[in-house]
Amino acid sequence: MLNEAWKRRLIHIAHSGTGSHFNLKTKIEYPKTVLGQKIHQSNIMSHSFPWLHKIKGTVLKNEILAPYTSIQIGGPADALIFPEDIRDIQTVLKNIGSHPLFVLGEGTNLLVSDRGLRGVVISLQDRFKEIKRPLFFRKETGNRRAVIKAGAGVKMSYLAKYMARYALTGMEDLVGIPGSLGGAIIMNAGAEGTETSQLIRSVTRITPDGEIETLTRDNLIFEYRKTIFPTEKGIIIEAELELEEGDRTEIQNAMDQHLSRRAQTQPLTVPNSGSVFKNPEGDKAGRLIESLGLKGLSVGNAGVSIKHANFIVNKGGATASDVIRLIDHVKTEVKNKTGIELQTEIITAGE
Repeated sequence: MLNEAWKRRLIHIAHSGTGSHFNLKTKIEYPKTVLGQKIHQSNIMSHSFPWLHKIKGTVLKNEILAPYTSIQIGGPADALIFPEDIRDIQTVLKNIGSHPLFVLGEGTNLLVSDRGLRGVVISLQDRFKEIKRPLFFRKETGNRRAVIKAGAGVKMSYLAKYMARYALTGMEDLVGIPGSLGGAIIMNAGAEGTETSQLIRSVTRITPDGEIETLTRDNLIFEYRKTIFPTEKGIIIEAELELEEGDRTEIQNAMDQHLSRRAQTQPLTVPNSGSVFKNPEGDKAGRLIESLGLKGLSVGNAGVSIKHANFIVNKGGATASDVIRLIDHVKTEVKNKTGIELQTEIITAGE
């Protein structure tokens, strides 16, 4: 639970108004701990960004990132920006220079360092959530199909349910993915044999020089839990998806079944990492870890979930250091006893 000082801080942010400016001269008094974590004050605001006043959206300096991640771990960002529009993103990209830049989606499959992130963090959680009405068309054979444009900040769960309303099939297995569309594209997120890449028609992003470019799926290389772009840098703002028309009742039933299985098999009621390891070829990471009796193993206040062995949970006050040491221990155990070297799916960020 958040302590009262932090609750008041979040309420202040929530009522600051859309597009309002955070007072950049205000000295923020942080509670000693957030979600049980010690704040590393010595590292707060190591960079100065004189151009931040140009941002129309919300700018928060020295903002603790733990509340923005699914595992509720992470120190402060020098500057956290919620862009109002594309121009705000262009302003950041044109002024960031050699300073670090990190794009934050829904904060799933992400572990932020206890010392936080230097540079600028951009969050698309407030904007870039528009979904445009499907445009239906018919090919020479088969059912009708539809093209849908959606913002990178849209939650995958919401997008899947939106598709079901229009009887569009293809996202049923993805309804349980907790992240945003932009993050799902970057990681080529998937479940039950369905991957995000199967739905992508095009991706629109802003390049480092501020230009808007649209890449068709032919310009992209999709791999297991990874999408390779022609150039690495750029911020996804929108994607165009293509789905086939199906039976609305069957689609809804499939989604309900998937969500039910997920609730029964994953630790959804506690702060968690999402899937930590990629599945090795021909096997499941969770099965391997469980077979070695590692469910429930803890380091500090981070533990391997007793519900699903490929999830790490924050039992209260866990640190990024706890999680990293636990990951390393699990990898070592699996390597020593099975010969399989697990690869992490979770992204680690920060110092």
